[in-house]
Amino acid sequence: MVKTKLMILLVCAMSWPLMSWGASDANANDTGMNGANVSNNSDSATITDIKQQLATLDLPQQRIDFLLQQLQQSAQWPIEQQGQLLHLLAIEQEVNSDLVAAIDSYTQAINLLTPHPLSQELVKSYLERSFILYLQTNDTQVYCPDREVAITLARQLGNVDILAEVLAQSAYCYNKPSDFGEGLKRLNEALALAQQHQLGLSRQAMIFNATAAIYRDNGLNRKAYEYFNKAYGFWEQAQDKQDMFNMLHNMVGESIKLAMWVENKAHLAQMQQLVEQSPEFADFDFFYQFNTGISCWAQGLFQEGIDHFLRALAVQDTTQEKYFVDATHAWLALSYFRQQQPNKAFKYAEIFSGSATYDGHSNELKLMIAAIIDYAKGSSNLGMNKLLDTIDLQKKNFANIINNDVVNSSLDHNLTVAEFNNRLLEKQLAINKLNLEAEIDSQKITNLSMAIAVLIALVLLVVVIFLWQSRRQFKRRSQTDYLTGIANRRHTFEQGKKRFYQAKKHNRSLAVIMFDIDNFKAINDHYGHDIGDLAIKACGRRARNWLKKNDILGRIGGEEFLIILPDTEQAQAVEIAERLRTSIESNQFVFNDVKMNFTISVSVAMLTPQTHELVDIIKQADLGLYQAKDNGRNQVVVVDH
Repeated sequence: MVKTKLMILLVCAMSWPLMSWGASDANANDTGMNGANVSNNSDSATITDIKQQLATLDLPQQRIDFLLQQLQQSAQWPIEQQGQLLHLLAIEQEVNSDLVAAIDSYTQAINLLTPHPLSQELVKSYLERSFILYLQTNDTQVYCPDREVAITLARQLGNVDILAEVLAQSAYCYNKPSDFGEGLKRLNEALALAQQHQLGLSRQAMIFNATAAIYRDNGLNRKAYEYFNKAYGFWEQAQDKQDMFNMLHNMVGESIKLAMWVENKAHLAQMQQLVEQSPEFADFDFFYQFNTGISCWAQGLFQEGIDHFLRALAVQDTTQEKYFVDATHAWLALSYFRQQQPNKAFKYAEIFSGSATYDGHSNELKLMIAAIIDYAKGSSNLGMNKLLDTIDLQKKNFANIINNDVVNSSLDHNLTVAEFNNRLLEKQLAINKLNLEAEIDSQKITNLSMAIAVLIALVLLVVVIFLWQSRRQFKRRSQTDYLTGIANRRHTFEQGKKRFYQAKKHNRSLAVIMFDIDNFKAINDHYGHDIGDLAIKACGRRARNWLKKNDILGRIGGEEFLIILPDTEQAQAVEIAERLRTSIESNQFVFNDVKMNFTISVSVAMLTPQTHELVDIIKQADLGLYQAKDNGRNQVVVVDH
């Protein structure tokens, strides 16, 4: 009888609406640094040459093999330069999902770089290592110490963008009611830097994402949903599908807690669409199935939820985030228990309780799973005590959430964000003004107080709060040039081939523009490689201004760029090329107090009926570029087939 009552109690308790959701990850960190902070020009040139050669390699494993070969030859290099090389290797290993090797390389880089003058690579190594530790453990005590070291170093380094990134990442370590104010303080500082220095869309989105995460962790779910939505808007402008997917993951969770089922359904549909449109992100399907399972659970559709959780486990090898794989086992255990299948529930509860990430999950979830295990083993009294412990823990969490310090801190932060948002609106950025009213927070507090009364009165109802941490899209690095932020050589050719075959299939026009910087070696020799890198970045930014949404811009060599223009006739392509050339020629660039002028040579080639592959057009454009150089540079040459 006692055993039967405990099962009924668990079933009733697990029907209570979810009040918590998994936290978003630390977001996509920038990985490429321009040049190297070394003590002399010859060392800098060596690292720069290595980076340029990396840009010519398409596959992550090819880049790893190349860097390992360089590392074997670096025994006589300065120690600092060896550390920078290890940092590059760690980045590529992380992109290739070899996280154990990446941690080892980041650690070696840190050990080599620490005794030398402070560098971006050292700060980034601490930050990236902390992210991998988060993926492996989801334990703030494990991954947050690196972020504290990183924030100290970032303040000394003086790089505004890196400091804003580290501040936002470190805020995740202060998500409890007791230190909620410190997390918001760091986000306020990051917002101030973003406002003062007009940082990019991704950096602003990261700050809003971190703000949403600590609001969510402190029960202010309406505000959390709004901030996740703001972050999604920024990443949508940047067309960052990885982080768009992350924000949809978070908004699904918040919409469940707020019973916003229309929005919930819409977000799941958006996730499914990204799964279909982005086969390069293999783990999207796992997280879509996981989120759909949670949504079914919250609406009482337990068998449908089980189906989706099982589909998630079927593709679990596509994700490195074992925390969520282990969480799927826990949800399957709870789902099977709701379906009156205790044996299957016990099977998945045992898997979860023995998982490597077990300690990183919420105490409430662990107590519920322990109660199922006790029930299956016939220890009904122990299971009952664990269930009552869950209620006591939930009451304590509610009390912490209602703490006035948390509310006051959140309202102060809302004012800071509102001021920042007003500045963004003045600069015509596409974000909505944040609501300054505190009514939503007050309403949330009232709802939480009523929930406590219901818990005490009924004793049978349990509210489960647990911490999920989502993931980021470091795979995007495999598509992006580390220096300019535009497409790298491999991604440019992959996407270019798709446009080429579409044009051939539908008998449409397609143009290719190739350009590079004139006398680039002279720029490096006269001003230094750091100025040369800035000139390359400036060309990439300027070229973006003349492109349509479906056009492709990529860096395919040291100072060489390729533009692929679908549905573009020759006259249009020549006009774009001439405008690009003129805009570079007529502009005086200022790089680190160095004023300089430079020019580019440009060639235009077209798809013809005789063209069989994209590489044929590129070869023609390359010949045109040589002709432009031979004719005196700073001109546009049209290649006639």
